[in-house]
Amino acid sequence: MSASPLNINPRFRRNSTVPASHQAQLDKLLEGDRYVLGQLISRTESALDEDRALLRHIFGALGEDPTTIRIGVTGAPGVGKSTFIDHFGAFLVSRGRKVAVLPVDPSSSTSGGSILGDKTRMIRLMNEKHAFIKPSPSRDISGGVGPSTQAGIRLCEAAGFDTIIIE
Repeated sequence: MSASPLNINPRFRRNSTVPASHQAQLDKLLEGDRYVLGQLISRTESALDEDRALLRHIFGALGEDPTTIRIGVTGAPGVGKSTFIDHFGAFLVSRGRKVAVLPVDPSSSTSGGSILGDKTRMIRLMNEKHAFIKPSPSRDISGGVGPSTQAGIRLCEAAGFDTIIIE
């Protein structure tokens, strides 16, 4: 009888319908592995069939967590959104919350990736063990939320983050 990992997020369970080739990544996600979380969020922006298959299996094993707090922060460029999120997020972490920040940045016309680098303005959170920041490009979608934002939220929930801030 094998022991189950001690750190698996109790809100989600191992799903027997996930192929063995994808189960290891699902297990690491549920254990809160931030490296795997970042990789999976990046894959939500991919059009590759192998990435879509992986995510389809992982999302099939996940539900949404109704206890997660989701906060949207919006405003004109340069008004201090990232600075506010850095201070507020650090406050939440000091109160025992696990905070994920998903900034949606304008996209580079050359590479398609994020160009503003909001993460560099969140120094406090970058150094917090219970915080995670993963910028995503908007891909020229207006409205401030990128096409992979909802998927990123669900992945952060599965990794055990209880407060998700979208900028």
